[in-house]
Amino acid sequence: MKNNGCKKGFTLIELLVVVLIIGILAAIALPQYQKAVWKARASELQTLTRSLINAQRMYYLSNNDYPRTFEVLDLDFPCTRDASLASAIGAYDACSKDNKYGLALVMNGVGGAFLEGPYAYAGFSGHVLDDDALGVKNGQLYCYEMQGNLGFCDKLMKGTYLSTDEIGGRIYTLP
Repeated sequence: MKNNGCKKGFTLIELLVVVLIIGILAAIALPQYQKAVWKARASELQTLTRSLINAQRMYYLSNNDYPRTFEVLDLDFPCTRDASLASAIGAYDACSKDNKYGLALVMNGVGGAFLEGPYAYAGFSGHVLDDDALGVKNGQLYCYEMQGNLGFCDKLMKGTYLSTDEIGGRIYTLP
């Protein structure tokens, strides 16, 4: 076979077009991937918070009082007690999980939140008492953003805004 003077291979323009297409696809896929990762983290936090709520309710039924420490609950949380976090936020007890997004669980107020990342101080809360001023009910799980509207509750978790508490935290109902 005769080559007729044609060289085999790609031109610079063809390579640039391929790189451009890959860059566009990556720019579209990366935010969706990050959203999926945060939804998975939120699911873990939601499950832990729900377990904490149920454990506190069981403790209350047995002792006619709410617990003040994790030690008295019949749970094995994947986190370590964090006294400095508890005192910093005025909680009875707190535990945190050492990872890159800083998950924390808190006893009074019954909640779990992220301590770092784009959704820092957002998470879930379950109230142990009805609060008519806030519109919250005992034992129900709510999405909570402590520092304004981060987009965690409304955009990521598809929550509906319910009210704002006395320290400016936004409370959302979950679907």
